[in-house]
Amino acid sequence: MASITFNDGTSATLDNGLTSTAGGVGSRFASWVPFTRRIGERATALASGTPYSFTFRIDYGATFEMRDIPNTSQATILRLIRHLQGGGTCTVTTGDTSSRTYNNCAIDPEGDISLAFQDATFLTYSLSLSLINLSGADMLCTYD
Repeated sequence: MASITFNDGTSATLDNGLTSTAGGVGSRFASWVPFTRRIGERATALASGTPYSFTFRIDYGATFEMRDIPNTSQATILRLIRHLQGGGTCTVTTGDTSSRTYNNCAIDPEGDISLAFQDATFLTYSLSLSLINLSGADMLCTYD
């Protein structure tokens, strides 16, 4: 089951409630794209074209979506957004084939979090996130 857990003074877990749909396929994260980004100064030697860099840190992160979130979860979604935008962290449980969990995730300094209305018939929302893993490991997610 894919979920995001956080504690903003009160512990909460956000999922879309579809763990029993199609053997759990309904609860998967969508559009998962891992990224890595060097943060620091880069320059290129004029004579040779050789690139040089001074790296302060490397960000390991992912952009992804949680889709089909029921409208009854609006309060939890807004709490999560405020928590992450305020510098808080969360745990991302992928529910993938390797049961990956990332325990120390924060909002990507070059990204954001956004909420969109998804389906008027079923009254569902889609949450798009761009997070980095402060523990310094690639954020991978593979589903069968």
